[in-house]
Amino acid sequence: MRLLLIRHGQSRNNHLTGAPDYLQGRLADPPLTERGHQQALRLADWATRDDFCQRITHLYTSLTIRAVQTAAPLAQALGLKARGLTEAYECGGLNSGPAGGFTPVAGRDHASLQVDCPALLWPEDLCGQVWDGGCEPWEQARFAARAASVTARLRRVADEADVIALITHHDFAQYLTSDLLDLPALSGEALTFRLNNAATACIELGLDSAGTERRLLHWFNRVCHLTPDLITL
Repeated sequence: MRLLLIRHGQSRNNHLTGAPDYLQGRLADPPLTERGHQQALRLADWATRDDFCQRITHLYTSLTIRAVQTAAPLAQALGLKARGLTEAYECGGLNSGPAGGFTPVAGRDHASLQVDCPALLWPEDLCGQVWDGGCEPWEQARFAARAASVTARLRRVADEADVIALITHHDFAQYLTSDLLDLPALSGEALTFRLNNAATACIELGLDSAGTERRLLHWFNRVCHLTPDLITL
C-alpha cells in the first residue's frame, strides 16, 4: 500500500490559535480560511505535475468541512471522486469546545458538503445519514484504536489501488502514522510528528523478498508545493 497522507489547509480555528478571543471565535466544524483555500489550490496544482500524485487512484477525506474543502480542488485536478471516510476525523471529534462544555456537534449532511466538493461520495457505513461528528473522550487508546481501524480500511482497498491519498488532521495523523509504521504507542499529550497545513507525507507498506512486511516512510511534512507565505502550522 502506498499512501499519501495530507493534512487539510488552514482552518478558521488554526488561524485563531493563540488569539485572546480564540474560545469565543472557535467553531466546532470550521471552514478553511482564504489562505487555506490557496493552500488547497497549490496542492492540487502540484498534484497535476507530480509523477507520484498522478498515480493516485483512490482519494479519501475526513468529513469535516476543512478536509472536504481541501479535497475539492484535488479531486477536480485528478479527475477522482473524494470518498468520505467516517473515522478519519480529528481527535475529539466535533464539539462546542471548552466554552460550551464540549457538547457534541453533528457534521454537515452530504448535500451540504457537496456544495463545497461536488465529487464527494458519502460513506456506505452512514447509510445516507448525517455524520454525528464523532465527539469522543480525549483518550489516547481511543485515538489509537480509531487509527488502526482507518489503516485496516485502507488496506482493504490496497490491492485495487496504485496510490491512496487521505486528507485528515494534525493530531489524528500522529496516531495514524504510528500505526502505519508500527511505532510505539504515543503517551500522554506528547506529539511526535509536525504536519503543517496542506503538507504531505508518503508511507509505503509492502513485503520484502522473504515475505516479511516492510514499512517505509518516504517523506513527512513536505511543503514544496507551497510558497513561504502559505506555510502555516
